[in-house]
Amino acid sequence: MGDLPIPASLHDCPVVESRPVGSYRLVSFVAREVAALARPGQFLMVRAAGYSLDPLLPRPLGVHDIDSDLVKILIEPVGRGTMSLASLRVGDRLSVLGPLGNGFSLTGAGPALIVGGGIGAAPLTLLARALAERGRHTECLLGFKTRGQAVAAELFRNADVEVFTEDGSMGSEGLISEPLPECLRRMEAAEIFACGPDPMLAAVARTARDCGASAQVSVAAHMACGVGACQGCVIKTRDGYRRACSDGPVFPAEEIAW
Repeated sequence: MGDLPIPASLHDCPVVESRPVGSYRLVSFVAREVAALARPGQFLMVRAAGYSLDPLLPRPLGVHDIDSDLVKILIEPVGRGTMSLASLRVGDRLSVLGPLGNGFSLTGAGPALIVGGGIGAAPLTLLARALAERGRHTECLLGFKTRGQAVAAELFRNADVEVFTEDGSMGSEGLISEPLPECLRRMEAAEIFACGPDPMLAAVARTARDCGASAQVSVAAHMACGVGACQGCVIKTRDGYRRACSDGPVFPAEEIAW
């Protein structure tokens, strides 16, 4: 798997905002160096600061947005680690390693179609802003299970957004993969940027292939170190196994062995 990458810096960061966004929690913290360096699609290894070993490992979280020297993350409290982070309040401190990984390539010039599923939509707001700043017409398809999750779509302010929920409680009812072919036909030569659960990403990859579209996908994998040392987040690609943390998390869709 090649040489190990040089670890990013570890930062002690004060929390300045913690508020609910539907089923999720938006946490903002001061991290000037991270804010200056982070790029769309990169992630952070985050844990509450201090000496507690419960939970033992930090959690990988995508960079949701950046505002001057503030970094924002969106948390879905589903396990011990994320519930601990979601319970933090203003004045608490975070231990943050990052930014980490390889983000989205923004070298294209045509229209962009952002596809997000569930908490996978979290790092796509920073991407939408970056694409808008480059003058690219950008549209978003965001899929969620319920309205409680779907209210996070309100955080997207730099693109036209269409929301789908599996139960029909907000936006259109259905899976996000259903409108994708029509969107690609309407958005001639659009490039896809996607982040979400593996079944959704596999469907995006198939549709992109069938429609002749270029697609980048950000994969989710269980990460322990975040820097490629433990090799616990490998994914299967057409060229062998790759580390999601240091080789990704963003890959060309056609490279993944779905």
